[in-house]
Amino acid sequence: MNTRPLNDTIKQIPRPKSLTAIAVEYIREAIAEGDLGLGQPISESALAASLGISKTPVREALAQLKIEGLVKIFPQKGTFVFTMSEQEVIDICEFRYTLESAALKLATKRNKQSFLNELKKVVDEMTLARREKREDKYLDLDTDFHALFFKHCGNQFMNEAYRLIVARVAAVRTHLAAVPHHTQKSYDEHKRMTQSIEEDRLDETLKILDEHITRTKESAALYIPRYSI
Repeated sequence: MNTRPLNDTIKQIPRPKSLTAIAVEYIREAIAEGDLGLGQPISESALAASLGISKTPVREALAQLKIEGLVKIFPQKGTFVFTMSEQEVIDICEFRYTLESAALKLATKRNKQSFLNELKKVVDEMTLARREKREDKYLDLDTDFHALFFKHCGNQFMNEAYRLIVARVAAVRTHLAAVPHHTQKSYDEHKRMTQSIEEDRLDETLKILDEHITRTKESAALYIPRYSI
């Protein structure tokens, strides 16, 4: 006779996502990919119409995205995609380098070969995206490249900390893609980082990463729009 508990024998039926969760994902992706630009006003009615839902889950989604720092809500003025002051740009880039450099060191120490293999694969896909002039694909791969630091570092708290900023970093990256030569320099730096990891030149890898994020910081300080409301 089978005496196993019922919970051990019956698979849980996955629950469908709530309308609020769907709206959160939709708006987050639209911000990260630049469909909603930095500092742009957000219309609850337009979003609700695009998603085919009422304004209530959209309003709840925007409240959650405010907590994530992706939108700003100004009483009597409206809701806007986030943007950053010059000091906020400096702060997020410093935080980003602190996290990414620590994660990269752990990934090379704990899982170097699998880490390196995946980095090479992403760089190969970047090369193809550049050849095909797929800027949107390249930007997604740029996000994937840096996410690998955290996938292979073996530290859940670093992963959680990175998730706090990854969508904002992606949105800034998308915005800066229009800056002349920015993407070409980014591509070159990813290739150099991968090669230096393969050759066990960690100090050089960290130096390139520092240059990579510093250049983003300098460009963002110049090109990110400020609120005018």
